[in-house]
Amino acid sequence: MRRIPRSPVSYADADQARRRRLPAKWLTAMLITAAVALLAPGATYVTAGRSSAATATTTAAAAMTAATAAAGCRGVTEALLPANGFISDPSRAQGGHLWWHRSANGSVCIGTVIMWVRYNTTAAKTWRVIVYSARHPGGLTVASRAFTLKRGSYWRGFGVHQAYQGLSAVCVTATESFGTSCVRFSAPAG
Repeated sequence: MRRIPRSPVSYADADQARRRRLPAKWLTAMLITAAVALLAPGATYVTAGRSSAATATTTAAAAMTAATAAAGCRGVTEALLPANGFISDPSRAQGGHLWWHRSANGSVCIGTVIMWVRYNTTAAKTWRVIVYSARHPGGLTVASRAFTLKRGSYWRGFGVHQAYQGLSAVCVTATESFGTSCVRFSAPAG
């Protein structure tokens, strides 16, 4: 399926892209590149032109991100986000889906979150992925992106790839739209 990297994909574009095939040699090259990227040892982050405090913050964030990635924070179980208002695919069957798994320590890893948004007219909307956890009971926006799009249905993937202790819900919404769709998580059975 063809996907425009920095913007959502319209339903019509996705349908047309399904009819095209990627040459086998390109597909093979992409798979090998992805495998090498996943198997590569830890990355080194270099910052230039920042204060030492900003560099320390950047280094700490990079180390935390690298630790999360090294621990394999990828979702393996699919959960559907219910359709609600404008958070809906063209058939109004779902608002999107996400991939998750529970770690041995009880935290929940959220992998990729796919969300659908319908537009009635050309409009500017900010799409958001929000997590609710023990640490963030009021919600924390972990991914967002603003789009101005024409009338139609669009989807976009957000790679969250983080683990949350005491995760209670993951929700998606878009400004200037009614509707929020959530997947709720319960505490692990003890």
